[in-house]
Amino acid sequence: MTAPDLVLFTNRFPYDGSESVLRDELEVTARRFNHIYVLPSYPGSSPVSLPDNVACIDMGWAAGWSRTQKIQALRTLTTIPVLTSTLTGLSNVLAYGRGARSYLDICASNLIKARDIARWATAQGLNNAIFYDYWFENTTLALAILRRRGLIRSAVSRAHQFDVFDWRWETLGRVPFREFKAAHLDAIFAISDTGTTYLCSRLAKYPVPIRTARLGTAAPTSQAPPLPAIPHVVSCAALRLGKDIHRIPSILRALNTPVSWTHLGDGPERSRVLEAAADLPRHVEWRLVGKIPNTVVREFYATHGVSAFLSVSQYEGIPVSMMEAQSYGIPIVSLDVGSISELVVPGTGLLLNRSASDRDIAAALLAAFCSDGFDRSAIQQAFLESYDSSRNYERFADTLLEVWRTAARPRCW
Repeated sequence: MTAPDLVLFTNRFPYDGSESVLRDELEVTARRFNHIYVLPSYPGSSPVSLPDNVACIDMGWAAGWSRTQKIQALRTLTTIPVLTSTLTGLSNVLAYGRGARSYLDICASNLIKARDIARWATAQGLNNAIFYDYWFENTTLALAILRRRGLIRSAVSRAHQFDVFDWRWETLGRVPFREFKAAHLDAIFAISDTGTTYLCSRLAKYPVPIRTARLGTAAPTSQAPPLPAIPHVVSCAALRLGKDIHRIPSILRALNTPVSWTHLGDGPERSRVLEAAADLPRHVEWRLVGKIPNTVVREFYATHGVSAFLSVSQYEGIPVSMMEAQSYGIPIVSLDVGSISELVVPGTGLLLNRSASDRDIAAALLAAFCSDGFDRSAIQQAFLESYDSSRNYERFADTLLEVWRTAARPRCW
């Protein structure tokens, strides 16, 4: 059977370093599909290189739509099944009622996207492709609408964190239109067991398969360098609220021993972190490297001895930054939030309660520094078994092909 085409929906990828882990995935999936078309919602200005059979298509969605266009979209008959599928149970009715304007805006935008995708796919002869949204809240509602109408052969979505858990939608209370999506998608792939369990509990009445399909990063091609004489701590995250990187100087001060710290990443909280680090004692060396691509992060681990990876974030999914560190045998010290307990297991690092004090975290770092504390080859082996991108993405590509092969062909064809 001839390999099908794949239509992939992203937020910004392949632009401006966004969703950078997708590059590893595409290196694998590009070999398994005929052509891949990437449709970002918000294209940027600096695209990464893509495999030869992968093309990026700008649908013009970044500019948004006028209020008149959205009202016209909501007046179509498709709005009725979207809303009736969603407004089930008192809690849903109350949540959608409180956030009615926002939810209707999301619905209208996806109705317009569905129209654009249908026209484009028909013109390109791609109705028989598999349509795949990298986020469960991006263009997935539009794909579910098209799948319900029989205009595309199959539609699937990944699900990460903000697009899985209702608590991430503080002002609204619900991941938008989750029920309608589940009723019409061919499969949902959560990136963690935690996400799979959560979705299964909330979508139990729907027959859509919900499975775990882990992300990953490339295995190193060289051994990590030897550890430095002075312990070296690395953190890697965007400098924004919730990541709490400004706490790290206080943690290092509590160590009361010579240490060096490197932070990889940048963001709006940079000035706060600089202020917190300004009065660190002389025996603490530190630097903020700024935002760098994943390829450079890997090069950093390949050329710098790292004693421990530190995360003090208050919210996470299952971070690729930790996978990258594990691939070089680096133990992780982290707060136990999100799905991190699936990645940091006994023998690969230390998890602390979300409310752990700076002194508690400092003590965990000291334990990670001990030469006999962790077997670095065992950490690398744990990485290979669960988060090696070539293995994970080959399995995922096989799964996508199976979904496509078994998808029910709409009668309207």
